Amino acid sequence: MKVINASFFIKENQRENFLSDAEELISETRKEEGCLAYTLYESLEERNTFIMVENWKDQLAIVSHNQSPLLQKFVRKLADYSTKAPDLKIFDFKA
Repeated sequence: MKVINASFFIKENQRENFLSDAEELISETRKEEGCLAYTLYESLEERNTFIMVENWKDQLAIVSHNQSPLLQKFVRKLADYSTKAPDLKIFDFKA
């Protein structure tokens, strides 16, 4: 299993746009083959700091997800929404 933690740092005036786009991305991504979980959380200490926790069956599922037009659209918009670049951490868990 692969786990991705993607942290996002969102401008206050872009919060609602980010959340709207994230909601659509989450809903559609959960339907993708190999997606085990895809959840967005907000920090309790830092408003507008979010982390997307993604659990994937394998690397092939991630590659397929990365080609999704909806994800690519979301990534293109991130610069407009963000105060700084996202922080990605990828973990590989062996059974």
